[in-house]
Amino acid sequence: MEEKGNSKMDESVDTLPKNLQKHMESIARNERYITYKIISKNLSTKGGSYMGILYEVDIKGKTKDEDKETNIFIKNIVTDEQMKIYSVTDVFAKEAFVYTELSKIFTELQKEANIPNEERFQMAKSYEECNPKSIILENLGKRGFKVYERMETIPLDYAEMCVQQLGKLHGLSMVLQEKRPDYFNKHVATMKQPFIFEEDWYGFVENMYNYSVNCLDPDVKERVGQKIKEKVSNYPKYMNDTSGVCTFCHGDYKHNNIMVKEDDGKLKEVVTIDFQISHYGCPILDFLYLIFNGTDQEFRKKHLTDLKDLYYGTMEKFLSRFEMDISKIFPRMEFERVYKEKLDFGLMINVFYVPFLFAAADEAPDVAKETLSTLSFNVDSRFTQRFRGVVDDFIQWGYL
Repeated sequence: MEEKGNSKMDESVDTLPKNLQKHMESIARNERYITYKIISKNLSTKGGSYMGILYEVDIKGKTKDEDKETNIFIKNIVTDEQMKIYSVTDVFAKEAFVYTELSKIFTELQKEANIPNEERFQMAKSYEECNPKSIILENLGKRGFKVYERMETIPLDYAEMCVQQLGKLHGLSMVLQEKRPDYFNKHVATMKQPFIFEEDWYGFVENMYNYSVNCLDPDVKERVGQKIKEKVSNYPKYMNDTSGVCTFCHGDYKHNNIMVKEDDGKLKEVVTIDFQISHYGCPILDFLYLIFNGTDQEFRKKHLTDLKDLYYGTMEKFLSRFEMDISKIFPRMEFERVYKEKLDFGLMINVFYVPFLFAAADEAPDVAKETLSTLSFNVDSRFTQRFRGVVDDFIQWGYL
């Protein structure tokens, strides 16, 4: 072991880059450790992350008054020239802003309105050392939080809790716009979606489109394949549209970005993570992103309408806690109009994003070695049934 002052650096800390070692020492000082050791390990993402190297760090030691342990999760930036559909540097900077600044404002707004802790929008604790190159957070896994298996259909009770959290997040954005308009206009309304819709983007979409439509029965592919391609071409327009009611949006609101805690098999709490794709845009797209990443056709048939009502009702109730009337901000009739207009967003993301959720765990796509327009990877056979159900839904709903 290597000793530094009163700290002991465990041999495994050598897995951390030097800058992260310094950040961990800073956290130890701020947490008032007198003696401590730092233990770290790399985490395998198993297809769950493509832009960062993930670390789990435990600081164990003594303060003046007690034995103590601090559990930390780190996402460290990986920049690579192959990732040309957005700037990795920009999305890390955006996530750092959300954790270090915007989250504090959200907390202040909820405190001012006397929202009980258990009824607030929940985020992971970030440390002061969190920065645009290293997202440094509390390790929620050590508090019993987990993510559900990315290829499985999400449970209804979990979907309900996620929808309620999303309604609160979008409601908070509306509150921020009302209560602190100057800040909102300067820092939130200027948050553009991160994608660069140029040659590499269209090559990526063409590549994934060809894979996805080949999962369809030949007769269905022949009947609606070209219509699907036309729908997918609207994705940039949907992402860039700020003409209607807009809020701070998560941008990647799917089940492996929403951690859950259970107690004796019963869901107790969900916490939203990973704000790298956050932007100012249409809030309904976040709702659709959750639904069409995590549900199958049978689930949508039974629960989609109820979940949509729950989402709107949560925003309405949450805003009322701030003495705000949703009917003056996002009237139900306008909500339903936009929902119907943007529903096919769910089809789009199933064409080129959802296959990544179904990437075989030990053969996750390597975006550092292949361009996105030529990327190939093994997709679990369950994707075929999921995608066929999505396409069948949009045929029945009259979009194809």
